[in-house]
Amino acid sequence: MENGNQSNDSSWVTTFVFIAGFILGAGAAFLMAPETGTALRGRLAKGAKTAQEELTEVASQTQEAFSALGRDAQRTVKQAASKLTAAVDATKKAIKSEPESRPTEPIR
Repeated sequence: MENGNQSNDSSWVTTFVFIAGFILGAGAAFLMAPETGTALRGRLAKGAKTAQEELTEVASQTQEAFSALGRDAQRTVKQAASKLTAAVDATKKAIKSEPESRPTEPIR
């Protein structure tokens, strides 16, 4: 049992050291950055706005593509329905005209 507790304590220590190192590293990176905080925030805001504009454009293009796909699908379904209706009508016509040409006695 002690071995399990020792392993559990070790993982907590490792996690704590990692998080502390990450925070210290991020702080050092901000302190040693070659630009001021205001300039960095402005650059980040500009990048976020650019990303938002590009995402909006991609969403618009995707919506247009889905609309075109929907129109094409409707056209294809209408064409298929028209062909199916024509085939059914031709079959009905063939069935109606066939009894006259059938022999009266069954084929053995």
